[in-house]
Amino acid sequence: MKSKSVLERKIHLYHCDHRGLPLALVNSEGKADWSAEYDAWGNVLSENNPHNLKQLIRLPGQQYDEETGLYYNRHRYYDPSQGRYITQDPIGLRGGWNLYQYPLNPVAEIDPLGLIAWMVIPGVCAAGGCEAILVGLGLSASIAGQQIQAGSSNGGEGVGTTSNTNVYDKSGAKVSPYALTMQPPGNCDPYEQKKMQEEVDGWCKGKQTPTSCKGIKSPSIRSAIAEVNRQCGIARDKINKQCFAGGDLTHRNQAIDAWKKYSECME
Repeated sequence: MKSKSVLERKIHLYHCDHRGLPLALVNSEGKADWSAEYDAWGNVLSENNPHNLKQLIRLPGQQYDEETGLYYNRHRYYDPSQGRYITQDPIGLRGGWNLYQYPLNPVAEIDPLGLIAWMVIPGVCAAGGCEAILVGLGLSASIAGQQIQAGSSNGGEGVGTTSNTNVYDKSGAKVSPYALTMQPPGNCDPYEQKKMQEEVDGWCKGKQTPTSCKGIKSPSIRSAIAEVNRQCGIARDKINKQCFAGGDLTHRNQAIDAWKKYSECME
């Protein structure tokens, strides 16, 4: 009785860019069996795949869906042609005013869970960070003839961070350890950070308008208070994301509180 033929399995190593986006799969002989080029938002511009490998990984946390052309990003779907999510932020307005926003600077930020932008640390991929990203997100290595699948994981621990410290804000989102040690002006130039901080101070720390709608029944007053909290949340989200890798625990919780008060006023 002849034994059934078994497809030979070949292990490939990933070569990624600084964000963890796979650029090539290299075999044991050092030759690229698969390679691709992308634009800043993850669109495939060209692909060389002579062996028909199933390489579905895109930006960190994303897996290509062949049927829809979308990227599955753990908590929601991402459309690379638009550079935005097509499903809303699962925590609603607590995550910011724009419910569909992907990191505004995809060259410097990633969103492996579809929840919040994390800063990319230069050199992570070259230092073996790409492998850590794949393991952290529960993504298997590419094996010829087999489809890459997402396995169980701890939700991307360690991606784009400098340590494995686990700190979570009030919404349950992980705070980047990189943000925990940042000092002003963070990733912004001093003038830019100063202007954003003045905006936060103006909307969030002014005493001329109350910030809570508790006990207030007047629709016009509730609307005014809601707008103050909305602008406060926007200002805090802006400085957190642009200057401080998403913000440390205190500042992220302050933004969440502002959006919570806004929601309460709109009830």
